[in-house]
Amino acid sequence: MIDLTKELDIKNLKAALEYSFKGPLGETTLEFLEQFCHFWTGGPREDLNRLQYEAGKRDVILTLKTIMRKDWNPKQIAELYRRSE
Repeated sequence: MIDLTKELDIKNLKAALEYSFKGPLGETTLEFLEQFCHFWTGGPREDLNRLQYEAGKRDVILTLKTIMRKDWNPKQIAELYRRSE
C-alpha cells in the first residue's frame, strides 16, 4: 500500500506519475482527468450528495497535481500529508 506520509513512497509515485503523464498521450490523459474531476471548476452545489461526489473526484486530481509538482520534493509532500492526517 502506498503511504503518502512516507518520503520513499512519494518519490516512487512521483516518478510513476511523471512517466504516466509524459508526452502527448499522457498530456491528453491528464487533461481528461482535470475535466472529469472538475479541477478548473467547483463551487457550491444544491444537492449535498452531488457536492460530496464532486469533492471526492476533485481531491483525486488535486492529490495527483500535488505529488507531480516539480517545485516540491518528496520530503515536503510527505510532510504535507503527515500534517493533514
